[in-house]
Amino acid sequence: MASVSSLPPQDESSKPTSHKEVLQDPNQKDKYIKKLHMQERAIEEVKLAIKPFYQKRDITKEEYKEILRKAVQKVCHSKSGEINPVKVANLVKAYVDKYKHGKKHKKEETVQSQHTDSQTPM
Repeated sequence: MASVSSLPPQDESSKPTSHKEVLQDPNQKDKYIKKLHMQERAIEEVKLAIKPFYQKRDITKEEYKEILRKAVQKVCHSKSGEINPVKVANLVKAYVDKYKHGKKHKKEETVQSQHTDSQTPM
């Protein structure tokens, strides 16, 4: 018995082009390399800005990774297309302050919940 497929046969021209095929075009290749280079520069700038906070133990390793990811994405998607070290440092500082503030409130909440639990009569 032969099985019958419910899908119509696909034409070769309707298949999506692979990433390698797109990079064969010189303009696309240049764009890709430029984008990759900008991303690498953004990573280096963010790492330079975040390093002091991590060394002082203001943030944990997980927070470091998360801030790095968010900051690099934000720098790479900026409309200006340039990487300004001062702006990157301010962005990283804002993220660190946000995470420190969040940690502070979590600690206060746990202390308050423990305090109210100990006062409740059984």
